[in-house]
Amino acid sequence: MKNFKILEAKNYVGGRAHTVVETWEGQKVPLDLGAMWLQNGANNLLTDYAKKYKIKHSVSKFNTKLYFENNGGPIDDDDYDELYDELYEQGFYPLQASRQKRVGSDESLKTSAGMFVNSISDPLKRKLAKQFIRDTIELEYSGSLEEMSLLHWNSDSWIGGEDSDDFFVLDGYSALVKAYASDENLMDNVVLEASVTNVNYEDNEKVRIAYKDKDHDIVSLTAKKVIITVPLGVLQNNLIKFEPILPLSTSRCIQRLGMGKMNKIFMFWNSDDVFWPGAKEYEVLGDATDRDSTFLFYNSLSFNGDKPAMYAFFKGPEVEELEKQYAKSDPEEYKRSILELAMICLRSMFGNDIPSPQKVLLTNWNVDEHTMGAYSFNKCGMKVADREILRSPIGNNRIYITGEAAHDNYFATTTGAFLAGRATAKEVARRLKQLIK
Repeated sequence: MKNFKILEAKNYVGGRAHTVVETWEGQKVPLDLGAMWLQNGANNLLTDYAKKYKIKHSVSKFNTKLYFENNGGPIDDDDYDELYDELYEQGFYPLQASRQKRVGSDESLKTSAGMFVNSISDPLKRKLAKQFIRDTIELEYSGSLEEMSLLHWNSDSWIGGEDSDDFFVLDGYSALVKAYASDENLMDNVVLEASVTNVNYEDNEKVRIAYKDKDHDIVSLTAKKVIITVPLGVLQNNLIKFEPILPLSTSRCIQRLGMGKMNKIFMFWNSDDVFWPGAKEYEVLGDATDRDSTFLFYNSLSFNGDKPAMYAFFKGPEVEELEKQYAKSDPEEYKRSILELAMICLRSMFGNDIPSPQKVLLTNWNVDEHTMGAYSFNKCGMKVADREILRSPIGNNRIYITGEAAHDNYFATTTGAFLAGRATAKEVARRLKQLIK
C-alpha cells in the first residue's frame, strides 16, 4: 500500500525512541533520551532488526551497587543480594500478590507498600525496603505507588520469556528506527514537524485532519482511515480535538490508564575526574534514602568505550514540580535545579569532594506537548479491558488508536508499540482492500 502519509509532530522519526549525539573529549557519544534497551533481547523481534541493520548492542546484567546515605559507604554485594531477596522477593512481592487475590476492589499499590514497610521494626531494613520498592516498581513502570493499581500493576508479560537479558543499544535507538524506516522506504511518506490539531470524522466516508506545519501554518488533508499513534498523555490532555468527540468508552479508558512521569539527566565529567566504578562491575548505582524524589544512576562507563558519562533516571513530586515550573520558561534553571538534586545523591554516595559534571543534558517529557509523559502504566481503578478498548476502531472503522499504551502485554515498551502499530496497520490495510473490492 503506497497511498498513505505519516504525520510526525517532531523533527525526527521515532517519537520517544530518540537519540542525540553529543561530542565529549573529541568523541561522539549517543544519548538515548527515551528508549534505551531491547527488553529480553534474545527473544525480542526488534533484536532481529538490530542484527539485520548491524546495530551494536551489549548485554545488561543490571548489577547494582547501593550506598548508605551520608557517605556511609557501599552495602556489601552479598548483603545487598540477601537484603533484596528478604525485603522484596520474599517480603513485599508475596505480600502484594496475596492481597491481589484477597481484596474485593482495586486500591492503590501504596497501601500494600505501606503495610509492608510499617511491619519492619529495623530502621535500616525499613529504609531499604522503601528503596527496593521504588527502584524495582516506580522507576521500572514510571508510575507512583499512589497511582498504581494493586490488581493490575504487574499484568504485563516478559517479552519472549523471563530467561533473557536486556540488550543496551550502544549505537542509540535512533539508529534502529532510521534503519527500519529506510529499509521499508517510509521516509518519502513522512511529514516532519506536522503537529495534528483536529481529527474530524463526521463524514461517513472521509476523515479530515488538520495539522500545524513547521511554519505554524494550518494544513488540511483527507483520508479514508486514520491511525493515531500519539502518546497516551497527549490524549489525556485533549491536545487533539476530535469531531465528534471520542466515544465515552474510549475517553474513559484513556483517563483510567496511567501515564508515567520519569525523566533522565545525562552528565559528563573530565576523564581524570571519574570517581565511580566501571560498568562491567556495576551498571546501576544508588543510595538508600528517604528523599522526596528518586534518582537511580545508570553507569555507562565501559559500555560506551570508557567515555566519562553517567545517566540518571529520576521521578517524584519535587522534580516534577521543578519541571513544570522551569523546563519551558527557564531551561537553565531547570537544568541547574535538577543537577543540584542529582549531586546531593552522588555526594551522599561518593563523598562531598567529588566534582560537578562539566556538561549536562536532561529531558522534559512531562511538559513536552507531543508526549506529556514517559510511557503508560496500569493505574488504580483501570479495567482489564481498557487497552483493548483503546485500540478498538472508532467511527465506523475509520479511526484507530494504537501504540504502546494499546498493547495488552508489552505496554511501556518499544516492542509493544511496534507490535500494536503493525497489527493495526495490517487491519487497516485489510479493510481498505475490502473497500476496493
